[in-house]
Amino acid sequence: MSLKYRGINYEVATSDLHVSEEVIGRYRGAVVTRHLATGDRTETHTDGLKYRGAVVR
Repeated sequence: MSLKYRGINYEVATSDLHVSEEVIGRYRGAVVTRHLATGDRTETHTDGLKYRGAVVR
C-alpha cells in the first residue's frame, strides 16, 4: 500500500507481530483489556528517516 503526505510518497512497512488481548479487570462497569505482543520480535529501523530536517537515529 502506498501512502502520501504533503506530496511525499511512503511505502507501508508491515510487520509479522501477533497481538493477544488480556482482560485485566473492570472499570465503571466496562471490561478493561490490554494488548500483548507475542512471538519473536526483531527490531527494525528505517535508515535515512528525517524529522524536521534532522536525521533520526
